[in-house]
Amino acid sequence: MENLIRPDHKIKDMLLQVIIDNEWSDMYITVWSHPAIKIWGEILRINEWINILTETDTLEFAESLITEKQHEKLIRDKNLDFAFSYNSRRFRWNISFQSKKYMVVLRLLSSNIPSLDNLWLTDIYKDITKLWQWLILVTWPTWSGKSTTMASLINHINENYNRHIITIEDPIEYIHEHKKSIIEQKEIWRDVLNYSSALMWAMRQNPQVILFWEMRTKEEIEMWLTLAETGHLVFSSLHTRNAHQSITRIIDSFEWTEQTQIRLQLAESLIAIFSQRLLKKSDWTWVVMAKEILIKNNAISNLIRENDLHQIPSVIQMSSRDWMQLLEKDLIDLINKWIISLEEWLKYSNNPKLLREWAS
Repeated sequence: MENLIRPDHKIKDMLLQVIIDNEWSDMYITVWSHPAIKIWGEILRINEWINILTETDTLEFAESLITEKQHEKLIRDKNLDFAFSYNSRRFRWNISFQSKKYMVVLRLLSSNIPSLDNLWLTDIYKDITKLWQWLILVTWPTWSGKSTTMASLINHINENYNRHIITIEDPIEYIHEHKKSIIEQKEIWRDVLNYSSALMWAMRQNPQVILFWEMRTKEEIEMWLTLAETGHLVFSSLHTRNAHQSITRIIDSFEWTEQTQIRLQLAESLIAIFSQRLLKKSDWTWVVMAKEILIKNNAISNLIRENDLHQIPSVIQMSSRDWMQLLEKDLIDLINKWIISLEEWLKYSNNPKLLREWAS
């Protein structure tokens, strides 16, 4: 294993242990500021026993986390994502630049992969893991728990079914052990060159289940669809707010001359979209998940084929018997139970007007 550029930094161990002891989620290290932490969605600075960080402090802190090869990649790409273990806990790190100076953002990951029951996810999530092919998307912008949900889905398959699972991640966040399934975790740049080559090679390695962390290019979407059409159960993520936007984003990645074919493929291959958001509880004690669920039925397939995507929210709203729901359903339930505040309630709604109508 490669050695770090710097073996240590004067405050690194203290900061990491404080995060672990308090189970805080995120920390920010940037120049001319105290280290900052995120607690229940609010940014607070640690200023009691640490001075404001200088340019040298942030440089040395970053170099105490990475190897020479990682440093070369950081300088070349101006950004570096990686995972790192400390005192048996795993962190996800991002190092970038601002005003030509280093900035480090880290996130403490759960010490164990939570079960679907622990995440309070409905039985439809378990039912999806029984399938032998199709496409499953977990969506929303960053910091919404997508990686935790996907890790939980993969872990459920690993614990209950005899499958060959391949995950393609950047970076690997949760470490899976072989259980009933055989599971291989491939990290971009460390184990494989890029997503495209990893997907191409995965086709030759005979997996039944593939987790592909994020679709970024037209070529990757094409391979993703091909895998689902050739008998694989494929999990992936998008930075989109809801099912309608997710399907639109995929189709719009292609030239208009190709979009009819892509709609036909998507109508056949897609089976579920889970869009989720973590909301702050009104008593600030924890966060709670609100989710939108699309499960493909004949109506959804027809809307995709005919390019009537604007009607998808209406079909979701009327298809509760098929386990579908709009995000607003969870928001209504949470506000009625006084779990979240009115401000939080309206902040994340995809349709505030509908939310008010349901509440009236």
